[in-house]
Amino acid sequence: MSNRLILFVSVIAVGFFSACNSNVDPKNDPRFDGNRAMVKLLDSLNQNADPDINYYLSGRRAARMMEKKHNYTNGVDIIKWEAKYCFELLNAGSTEEGIKTLTAMINNYQGGPEKALNDPEFKVVFDLLAVGYLRMGENDNCVSNHNSASCILPLKSKAFHKNTKGSLSAIEVYTQLLRVYPDDLQSRWLMNIAYMTLGKYPTEVPKEYLIPFDALDEKVEGFVPFENLAVDLGVDVNGLAGAAMIEDFNNDGHLDIFCSSYGLIDNVKLFMSDGKGGFVDETDKAMLMGITGGLNAKQADFNNDGFMDILVLRGAWLDKGGEWPNSLLKNNGDGTFSDITISAGMLSFCPTETASWADVNNDGLLDVFIANENNDENQYPCELYINNGNESFSNVANDWGLAGNFGFAKAAIWADFNNDGLQDLFVSCLNYDNKLFMNRGRIGNSKKFKFENIADKAGVTMPKQSFPAIVFDYNNDGLEDIFCTSFPSEKLSRVGEEAALEILGKPSNAEKSRLFKNNGNETFTDVSKEMNLWKQTFAMGFSFGDIDNDGWLDIYAGTGAFEFTSLVPNRVFKNMEGKRFAEITHSSGMAHLQKGHGIAFGDLDNDGDQDIYTTLGGAVEGDNAHNALFANPNHVNHWITMQLQGTKGSRDAQNSKVKITVSTLAGSQSYYHVVGSGGSFGANSIQLEAGLGKASKIESIEVCWHGNPKNKQIFKNVGMDQIIRLVEGKGEIEKTGYNATPLQGKSGGKSCCK
Repeated sequence: MSNRLILFVSVIAVGFFSACNSNVDPKNDPRFDGNRAMVKLLDSLNQNADPDINYYLSGRRAARMMEKKHNYTNGVDIIKWEAKYCFELLNAGSTEEGIKTLTAMINNYQGGPEKALNDPEFKVVFDLLAVGYLRMGENDNCVSNHNSASCILPLKSKAFHKNTKGSLSAIEVYTQLLRVYPDDLQSRWLMNIAYMTLGKYPTEVPKEYLIPFDALDEKVEGFVPFENLAVDLGVDVNGLAGAAMIEDFNNDGHLDIFCSSYGLIDNVKLFMSDGKGGFVDETDKAMLMGITGGLNAKQADFNNDGFMDILVLRGAWLDKGGEWPNSLLKNNGDGTFSDITISAGMLSFCPTETASWADVNNDGLLDVFIANENNDENQYPCELYINNGNESFSNVANDWGLAGNFGFAKAAIWADFNNDGLQDLFVSCLNYDNKLFMNRGRIGNSKKFKFENIADKAGVTMPKQSFPAIVFDYNNDGLEDIFCTSFPSEKLSRVGEEAALEILGKPSNAEKSRLFKNNGNETFTDVSKEMNLWKQTFAMGFSFGDIDNDGWLDIYAGTGAFEFTSLVPNRVFKNMEGKRFAEITHSSGMAHLQKGHGIAFGDLDNDGDQDIYTTLGGAVEGDNAHNALFANPNHVNHWITMQLQGTKGSRDAQNSKVKITVSTLAGSQSYYHVVGSGGSFGANSIQLEAGLGKASKIESIEVCWHGNPKNKQIFKNVGMDQIIRLVEGKGEIEKTGYNATPLQGKSGGKSCCK
């Protein structure tokens, strides 16, 4: 019997015996049998995780290496083994031990430290030592003594390191490295960052090594930088890469925050709005204690009961070490969530971090596609769960032709690309061609639907090393466009070097991102260069929203890679009326240096503009960081927020298409939106938050419910700058009466993470 099967049998047994208990105390309530079973399963998987195949477990791996030792006699092999051991120590968070061991290696080098420095085979030891000191500086300052300005470029005095030992030591090592290896752009990049952490950038950086971090930024008149309020509001979770979600989970008119962390023992977090501009950690009350891990999450009201549910995705990047179950968390409407993964028929053990909800067969129920990660050695079929309508699902991926080996599938997004009322599927595939499955409708009288992969003839197979993607209408022409970034594996240990090359205007052979404009005939045109997005962002988190309410959708990219050296700012691209994107990373207030993953847009204070919550941190035990909540101070333009409620189709109205036409000085202007959670890594609020620019009035709001062009409603006489509710089939516009509740900011909360 396989280990997974044994675990599964144990889970079922736990569920059975729990169900026999008639006590309805929360700890024994049968509604939470699935929670208890999942907690036991996750704990067992964690206890039995194999460090040889689970990238996250650096601490166990280092201990195993030291236990086994080595029997190498060749000097180069010994150096590689010892460097690998120190690499694992640093990843595990054993920074001081790593620095101590690396220093000893250098001092014990035959011929002394200077000879060691000139040995190209030994350079990796100096590289690791410098990174160790950088991480020491981060741990002593950005993590342990975290504040709202920490790690956000350009660093302000509040973010300068008070404990300077780490950065000073890193500068010393980088100075030595650059003396011998003057073309080492990675060391040069990280040296500049070290100087900035001390408040000595740019004035004290040696002229020959200076990198102008803001060289790519453009000035956008009137834009006001965002402010990080996570510390003050108590939502600055200290963890690893994970999910970020903004949603109203209790229907009180105030958006809440859900997040996760990649760590095997890291609990998910649920912060409920208190309705007064603050948040309360209600993870325990929600019965979510023990629900751990997860690199991404997507929400949907899958059972049409009016409350948003959550799908947590696990196991990404880990191949055989990622045979972890996902969690379907049913919102009970009373502040609690039930893990119904097993009873819903969705228990599987496949590595994934990407999924997308949509009503695929147009039966009024939301279905979900989960894209699992495959390679030539290990096959984990993708899953298409069709909603049965009784809180259970049936996996039809194989029967419908969507279970194939798509490589390391990194983004999966349902969208109606040809406006025919059927949901199509875009899948970005690392090291494989991207897929674009067009939904050709029901096959005869069967329940089966036909999908045709047209990616090649549509022109969207690239980038070859695709990672996150977004589908949005960047030019407001009523057609959904695709933006897909690249994550070149051969460059992941040299992210700083690539960032330096771009800023310094030097050529790089790294694969770039692609923006594909929808031509309206099932083909796309690559417009990356003319739109100023022909860049290598190393994006992980990725989503879109309207950061200044001008009516044009902007992009936020959470950047980084696995290694500690990946200290590059998260990037912001402002949409200049569909003609091009201007980079405003450094002037945005959101250029966070720590690795960005989940990105979620949502109006957290009901003031009409979108705030951003982002989950920060890496993928190994020691690469933790504090999450950020960027409050939006841009209040100049008009806006409208719409809560759409379906009646004939899914209640949360996902995939409904909305056209807002406004009057401006230049004439009528239309803005196009689709109801959904946004990008591939992170989950925006489902309510539709739309900027209206300098509009003088709203002429009309046209809703194609659930994307069906035959189910269209037009609403007129809608006032601007308010939150309204539109109900399918109902002509009246409901005014919610929700008012702005300013975020507490500096007058508010207590950090959850100190």
